[in-house]
Amino acid sequence: MKARKSGAVAIFIGVLLIVVFAVGLIVQKNPSALMTKYRYDFALEQFCAFCANWWLPAGIIGIPLFLISLITSLVRESKEKE
Repeated sequence: MKARKSGAVAIFIGVLLIVVFAVGLIVQKNPSALMTKYRYDFALEQFCAFCANWWLPAGIIGIPLFLISLITSLVRESKEKE
């Protein structure tokens, strides 16, 4: 039971880091991609700035973390079915 929870947490953290990677990459290539023309949103601007600063480490850590956690979870599930 404890291993399942830790696997789910690792998958969630991996997905969260992948989202930071994707948003940061988009904002790095086109800074006004997520901003609206006639509305200012401070929280969105701060989130985009954070993602733009940390997109590379988030991708380096998040993608392998997600894939490894997903594969180990699938292997564990297939072993439990047998």
